[in-house]
Amino acid sequence: MTADLHFGEAGSLKAKRMHLRRLRDTLTRRYGATFAEVGYQDLWQRSQIVFAIAASDPHVLEATVSAAVGFLDGQEWEVVGLREEVVEVDA
Repeated sequence: MTADLHFGEAGSLKAKRMHLRRLRDTLTRRYGATFAEVGYQDLWQRSQIVFAIAASDPHVLEATVSAAVGFLDGQEWEVVGLREEVVEVDA
């Protein structure tokens, strides 16, 4: 997943990083995701993040991704863009 976020109330890079730290901690602990900020790192009200979730069962993956997106949408920042890509790996 790639998400473009807007932190309307962030007044500094420090405030934005505080939001991103909480976001990263929740996505990695609660949803088992990997996380990286990949865009707009020098802007204090915007960020582009990427997170990945792996699962062996497609239904579990769908439920986990849905819950993670619900978490993203329910916070004080605005999700201005969201792109999902599912990669299947044949064993």
